[in-house]
Amino acid sequence: MTVNTTIYVVEDDNLYRKRIIHYLENYHSNSFHYKISPLDNHLLFMEDIPTLDISDNDVFFLDIDLKMQYSGIDLANKIREINSKCSIIFLTSFEDKAISIINSEIFPLGYLVKNPVDSTELKATIENVLLKIESLTKATWRQDQDITTFMNGYEAIYLNCKDILYIESLKGLKSRVLIKTLSEELIIEGKIGKIKTNLKQPYLFTSLQSYVINLENISSINRKNGTITFTGDKDLFVGTRIIDKVKKGLQEYQYVR
Repeated sequence: MTVNTTIYVVEDDNLYRKRIIHYLENYHSNSFHYKISPLDNHLLFMEDIPTLDISDNDVFFLDIDLKMQYSGIDLANKIREINSKCSIIFLTSFEDKAISIINSEIFPLGYLVKNPVDSTELKATIENVLLKIESLTKATWRQDQDITTFMNGYEAIYLNCKDILYIESLKGLKSRVLIKTLSEELIIEGKIGKIKTNLKQPYLFTSLQSYVINLENISSINRKNGTITFTGDKDLFVGTRIIDKVKKGLQEYQYVR
């Protein structure tokens, strides 16, 4: 699962803004795809906010002291009127500014004290902020019954099981499993039997030896051809014997549901 995240950087010091964006653009994540918003004019950002489609995953770096009629705190309050869950990080030259942030009930993720000299500290702080955002998001995923963690070696891959079409044990490749989703194909290390033990979703049919079938994503079944067609016109040839088992599993699932 890849999370698309838009990052907004609102800072009146153009050079400092460029430094922040430089570190953001050079940060790599396996689970998150970060895009820097082109909206960068702090003079007009208050007017831009009502036009934004702000998701829970979006991130705002807001300079508190914009040296104009409104502050970064005013921007944050406006953002919170649209979305209460997106991440807000305040940029400030003074640590005591944090008091006004806490009292404003904006609930920011944190604040970054601007240091005009120490680029290493700025880089580390930005990376820590993004890691914190990712950790909080993954904690939310773990509470979602449809999201399951698949281990590929030492790498954890989070997938929404509703997006899975089928899982197949790859013949001729030892301990390799193919996961076919609505949008991608993943080949991971592991045995399908072990993977099945972690799949508790009732719509995943796990009674087959070499396959896991998402019953919710079946569009049609052709017994004569031994083919299952899934959402998006994706076909899987399994043969007549497995077709009969899938049809029985589908009937039982629909009856229980």
